[in-house]
Amino acid sequence: MNNRIEGIEYLRAIMSIFVVVWHMGGGGQSLIFSEDKYLEHVFTVSDFINFHLLLMAVPTFIFVSIFLYTSKPVSSTTFKKQFIRIFILLTFWPTALIIYNGGYQGLLAILPNSTVGFIYTTLRAGNTIYYFFTSLIICLFISYPFIRLKIHIQIWVFSCSVILLIFLPEFTKLTGFYSLSAYWNPLNFVPISFAAVLVSQNKNHILENKKIALCISIVLCIFLSIFEWKYSVGKVFFPGQGYAIPAYTRASLLFSVFAIFILILNQKIKANGIIKYMAKYSLALYCLHPFLMSQIMGFTAILVQNKIVALYMSILLTIAFSYFMAMLLNKYYLREKVMM
Repeated sequence: MNNRIEGIEYLRAIMSIFVVVWHMGGGGQSLIFSEDKYLEHVFTVSDFINFHLLLMAVPTFIFVSIFLYTSKPVSSTTFKKQFIRIFILLTFWPTALIIYNGGYQGLLAILPNSTVGFIYTTLRAGNTIYYFFTSLIICLFISYPFIRLKIHIQIWVFSCSVILLIFLPEFTKLTGFYSLSAYWNPLNFVPISFAAVLVSQNKNHILENKKIALCISIVLCIFLSIFEWKYSVGKVFFPGQGYAIPAYTRASLLFSVFAIFILILNQKIKANGIIKYMAKYSLALYCLHPFLMSQIMGFTAILVQNKIVALYMSILLTIAFSYFMAMLLNKYYLREKVMM
């Protein structure tokens, strides 16, 4: 199992970098980001990088988290321990970022004044990028009973969740209720969680039929990607995200994550020191980069006149400083529970 875990370390290391690149706009922008011209959009290389590579990061982290959790014996004790672990992350990092950006007045500004407002604020982790932790807690809750179901019922439930995910963008367009397909909606990650449980419980059988599983997942990913770019584009998706296609309400991401995960379970994969370091601080990179990226981008824009060079220099500096801060904070200030 050690070699397979090393494969997962590669995945964590790479996907944490993808998160930073996405948040800093390193994938470029096509007309899909223009509310006035998105109807003229033609699929570009930047679309592939943004929506089929960089946006794999969050679904992959959900998949890996649930896979590792359910790969070991699950009990009420382990469930409680995992829940507390994620809850600490959910309360600490949004609070820290909100205070960092707006002081205590920022905390007062996000206080909800209704039940619906409370739900929205909670799901969005106080309107921060840490909605991931809210979704992960929900995925943890739904995975707990799912583990105990018989395999044929699990497959049926998983299939229904995938079908719902496929048609959810259409429901969003029909109702005009953009939250149904918002990037922070936990429904996006329910099929990912079910898939992770199925893989963890049947990994030996899947690895024995790796080529077949890989081919099926790739074919489904391509087919669903074509379907999504044809039918899941609309103006209703712009609020809250700024582009005309849902970020995560796309089943193609599920099967691309599944395909990548099968590949990294290769027993021959061994992580070197650099990858192990990056994997160790992958969570820290995710949590720390929002504190740094705006200031670093402003600083490099003054020093470097070329916008493209300044952008990618900013990305590299943000990653480097995040790793550096992670080491310092983990050693001298923050407990391990909020860093790794």
